[in-house]
Amino acid sequence: MKISNEFKIGIMAILVVGLSIWGYKFLKGKNLLKPSNIFYVRYENVASLAATSPVMIRGMNVGTVSDVSLDKDMVSIIVTLDLKKGIDIPKDAEAVIVSTGLMGGKAIDLIVKQACSGDGCAEPGTFLNGRAKGLFESFLDPGEDGTLAKVKENIGDILNTLGDSLTSPNANNEIAKTYTQLSALITNLASITATLDKSMGTYDKHLRGSLANVETLTGALAKNQDKIANAITHLESITKQFDEAKIGTNAGALITDAQATMKSLDKSLAEANTSFSQLSTIMTDLQAGKGTMGKMIKDPVLYDNLARTSKNLDLLLQDFRLNPKRYVNVSVFGKKQTEYDVPEDDPAFKE
Repeated sequence: MKISNEFKIGIMAILVVGLSIWGYKFLKGKNLLKPSNIFYVRYENVASLAATSPVMIRGMNVGTVSDVSLDKDMVSIIVTLDLKKGIDIPKDAEAVIVSTGLMGGKAIDLIVKQACSGDGCAEPGTFLNGRAKGLFESFLDPGEDGTLAKVKENIGDILNTLGDSLTSPNANNEIAKTYTQLSALITNLASITATLDKSMGTYDKHLRGSLANVETLTGALAKNQDKIANAITHLESITKQFDEAKIGTNAGALITDAQATMKSLDKSLAEANTSFSQLSTIMTDLQAGKGTMGKMIKDPVLYDNLARTSKNLDLLLQDFRLNPKRYVNVSVFGKKQTEYDVPEDDPAFKE
């Protein structure tokens, strides 16, 4: 009997599909060629447990995790265990999520206290009890639970002792002193923070006003940007003109002239000081009554005589002007001199 090519292709396609399904399941840890039992476990947190994670009893691989899904109540997570057929699981068995290493690998360890038979065994498709272990607890053997309890108790005692040594008022050790100083430092920091908060509240208004002024200033600068640019251009032009005019050379000559003027001024001031010294000497002599001027100032008799003489001279000149015939007698023809009559308003006789 001759087999057609279409039949061969169909058989080949069925084999390929079957092998693909078997390979996919095998990679997920389930061998379709071997029978297995399905159990379920409900957890509140699976701690990154994923499908294909191993299921072990006392370190021996007895199956895999075939599925991890969220329950309908959105609170718990249901994990599906695919265990090898022929392994009886007691109803009180506990499926514990453990860490397989420091890198975060997860597995399920079935805690079985004793073998079961008959009604004492869990039926496939039922739920088992489950919980998760911490990282430190995962590295302890199941028989070392008492050791873990002792470690927890000792750690609690250590923490209590440490707390008493830190907080006791009678504690006299460096740790307690450091703790006390640290507490005081924290209190001071809290006080400083409160003070700063109050100060910031007080100066917030002033700060906002300053910021508003700065904003106004920057706005004004932005509006007058063209004017400022023109002013800078003019300033550069003026600077260039100063440079071209050799201001430095002219300024040097001006400074030289100013120095010469200052020297001349110093000389004049020295001469003025000499004159002031001489004038001071003269004034001192006048105050002391030395010389003619000093005597005139200090001697009242001399002053009165000079005043009287000056007055008489004035009267004489006035009388000579009013009555010249009294002093000059000119007679051409021998005419008799007229006798002089003293006028009634003669100032010489006025008191």
